[in-house]
Amino acid sequence: MNVAILNTDPLTCNYGGVAPFMKNLDPFLQKAFNITYYYVPEKKKKGIIPRRFQIMWLLWRKRRELTHFDFIISHIPEGSYIASYCNVPYAHIYHGNDNPMSVSRYWYGKYFAKVYERFYKRITRTATLKYTVGPTWGDVKKIFNPILHDIKPTPIESRTGFIFAGRLEEGKHIDRLIRIYTKIPTEIQEVHHFYIAGYGSQEQVLKGLVHQLNLEDKIHFTGELTNKELITEDSKRKILLMASEKEGLPNVIAEAFSVGIPVVSTDAGDISRVLKSGYNGYLLPLDFTDEEYIDAIIKVLNDYERLSSNALISATVFNAQNIAEELINDIKTIVQY
Repeated sequence: MNVAILNTDPLTCNYGGVAPFMKNLDPFLQKAFNITYYYVPEKKKKGIIPRRFQIMWLLWRKRRELTHFDFIISHIPEGSYIASYCNVPYAHIYHGNDNPMSVSRYWYGKYFAKVYERFYKRITRTATLKYTVGPTWGDVKKIFNPILHDIKPTPIESRTGFIFAGRLEEGKHIDRLIRIYTKIPTEIQEVHHFYIAGYGSQEQVLKGLVHQLNLEDKIHFTGELTNKELITEDSKRKILLMASEKEGLPNVIAEAFSVGIPVVSTDAGDISRVLKSGYNGYLLPLDFTDEEYIDAIIKVLNDYERLSSNALISATVFNAQNIAEELINDIKTIVQY
């Protein structure tokens, strides 16, 4: 069976969750199907044209080519919208959060929000299979973030520090995490520095804030890391910290659990499906206070071994092989090949 997979980025990309999502499924999909990927080449990503527009134009030009496939998998609305005109059965995987243009890091994003609403209406009507990494609704099926790596958990006694991992964008509220860190007892700060892994439009703003607070000796920016480097970095730390207002179910939580790292996070998107307060970390309301967040961090540190063990147990739902097999079986049910 010939299957096309539509992505904005190649599998080597480490920005966001789309490329790692497909990368972790790839070994199993390759065994089941003849796979062809469509994405924006790395050398074109740095141009002045946003990659969302680039992938739209690329796929539109390739639409006749796409009609020759037996099935199409898309984790991006642009791809699924084009697939809907190819007269080929296709699966759309929703990111799980809101319209990407409503949380776009680019100034022009809000002007395209209504265009994407039209995309989603057509996708809802025409997609053969529909999945979401966030909360489910209607006939949309839950799919967990697939995790596939060979990184072992670091011994608990060797772990130090807290880490944020992800895009450095406004909706992640990393600036608030930095300010909360300043209120943590000094004796905890001395042992546990704060590591910020990732890159994005807020990077220089956040570095400026750290400089203003005179915390450059305790708050460290790792810059861009490969997916393997990021999970390795996670494994060295004590807790993953998040404060997002909008999410699906972030890959970084699945990756943290996979190396036994408890999580403190806001109750955004579908995070509550896997993060349970007092079991593998702590889940806070979106309107949490700084004191509640600090209290959650201290609770994790005081009951660390149990919460870490439970985090590892929680990671079993993210087994990439099991997730891939379910997707493959669904596709084979649709396409009699």
